[in-house]
Formats: sequence, C-alpha cells, structure tokens
Amino acid sequence: MLSGQGERTEKPTVKRKKDARERGQVVQSKDLAGALSLVAVASALGWFGAWMTSSIGGRLAEGFRQMGDAARTDVTPQAIAASIWPDLGLVATIAGPPAAVAAAVTVGASVLQSGWTFAPKALELKWDRLSPSTGFSRFAPLQAGGDLVKALLGLGVLTFVCYGLVVDLYWNAPRLVGMSPAEIAVYSWQQLWGLLWRSGVALAIVAGADYGLQFWRWYSKIKMTRQEVRDEFRSNEGNPEIKARVRRIQREMTRRRMLHAVKDATVVITNPTHFAVALRYSREQMSAPVIVAKGQDLMAARIRKMAAKHGVPCVENVPLARALYKGAEIGESIPGALFGAVAEVLAYLVRLKQIVL
Repeated sequence: MLSGQGERTEKPTVKRKKDARERGQVVQSKDLAGALSLVAVASALGWFGAWMTSSIGGRLAEGFRQMGDAARTDVTPQAIAASIWPDLGLVATIAGPPAAVAAAVTVGASVLQSGWTFAPKALELKWDRLSPSTGFSRFAPLQAGGDLVKALLGLGVLTFVCYGLVVDLYWNAPRLVGMSPAEIAVYSWQQLWGLLWRSGVALAIVAGADYGLQFWRWYSKIKMTRQEVRDEFRSNEGNPEIKARVRRIQREMTRRRMLHAVKDATVVITNPTHFAVALRYSREQMSAPVIVAKGQDLMAARIRKMAAKHGVPCVENVPLARALYKGAEIGESIPGALFGAVAEVLAYLVRLKQIVL
C-alpha cells in the first residue's frame, strides 16, 4: 500500500496532460471509430444502394449477353485484359463512395476523440515494454475484466440483432417463392442494409461506453500525487523558499540603499519614535522636496541613527511625519498638500543655520 503522498488522488494539471499527450497517452477508443464507420457506411449504402445494385446488375447482364454473342470465341489473355480493366473501373466507382465515407468517418472519429496528436516520444524504444511483467499486467482484473465485459456486451448486442434478422427471414421465407428475382434482390438488399444499420447503431452505443472506460483509465493513469503537484509547482513557479530568500535579499538591499541616501538628506521628520522620513531638497535642482528614505519602528530608529552620524538635522513633527510616510513612496516628491508644512520646517532650520538651501 502506498503512503498518503504516493497515492494518486490529485487532479492532473495542464502540464501533466500536455506531457501525457506528447508521450502518446490520449483517450482513444478504436471500437468507437469502427462503430461510427459502420453506421456511416450503412447510411452511404442507403443513399447509393439503388445505384450500386443497378450498376452491378447492368454489368452482369451485359456480360451474359457478350457470352451469348461470342460463345465460340477463343479466350485469350488480351481478351481477358480488355474485359477486366473496364470492370475494375466500375468496381472502383461503386466501392469508392462507401470506402471514402468510411475512411473520412474513421479519421474524423479519431480526431474528435483526441485531436491531432504528434507524439515522437511514443516512438522511442523502451525496453520495459518487452518485459514479461508488463505484458502480464494487461491480464490484471482491472484491465482484462473491463475488456472482457466489453467484448461480451458487443457479442450479445450483435447476437440480438442477428437473431431478430433470422426470425424475420424465417417468417418471410414462404413469401420468397412467389417473388421475382428482382424482388428477391431488393428484399435481400433491404435486409442486409437493415442488418448493417442496426448493428452499427448498437455497436456505437457499446463503443460509447468503451470510450467512457478508456477515459476513466487514462484519467486514473495521469492523476498525480501531492508530491508531484508540489514538485511541478516548484519547477513552474520556482521554489517558494528560494523566492522568499530572494525577496528578503531585495528588501535588505533596498534598506541599505535607503540608509545610504540618508547621509545626503536635508532633514529627517520624526514622530519621534514610530516614524521617520528623510527629505532631500535643493533649490537649484528640485522644484519640491523628495523622499529619500522612510521607515517605521526599527527602521525609523536606524534612519535617525544614520542622520545623527552624518549630521542631518531631525525635526519632531508627529502629524507631518505620519502624512509623509503614508503620502508618498521613496524617490517621489512630497504631496502638494504638504508643501506648506515642509516649507515651514525648512525655513525654521534655515533660521537656525542648520541647513543652507
């Protein structure tokens, strides 16, 4: 018994289905294609049957007339060839439409089941396919049992259809005595066409059930374990632990750049302990002060420490510090609504000669 992680309980992902398709693992019921082809041929015979029988009958009558007219003619290879080639063309003309319909429906049924599939990986030589254990696995109850039920069901359906035809022929046999050869031919054709039509429809129903069985087998085969789902997610999206580490490194680099920019700041507005926002302003280069660093709690303390180290003045203004922290991001100019408050702070520092703008 497999462990919880080894059980295939998860739905296959899009990538899993695509990989299975590339390996040639698609839902395909050969019985469905054959049954639909039989129904199509029966329908085609219903359309072309009268023309086909009349063409064959006319050719046979012509052949009998030629035999009567040339009863004493020597049979030579040339004469046989001269008579065969026209007949081959007639056979191709008569058999062509049903054969074309059967081929088209067979290909169409295969395409409808699995679409156009080109699977070069399915052509690769795999030695495990030659293993006796792999061959005997096909006789497992889950595999062979379904095939046996399908075969018995198809046999039962065909037996039922043929039994109905035999019973109908049995009760209508006395009527054949009074029929002309042409009427017997028409009756026989109708019975044959009915047999093909009923058999095709019955087998199509059985084949539909077989398609459901094949789909269930295919789906069960490509289902995934939880570990496979996690591994695929990591390969597609990246390892979450690595991505988290990259984000941490990026945040640390951003903090370092931000703290490095504090030494060039003009002033640091504090809360005094919870928030700290460093502004840089140059009258000749900027139209408005720009936020070069901001932080909360521990980062605010580091900004104040860096400012004190490089002689950047700190001004305590609780509402202004909060507004600047929430109003703009690093590298952006301060909001227009805060120009007046920031200008007062800068003017105050100019008067104290702590800064020169």
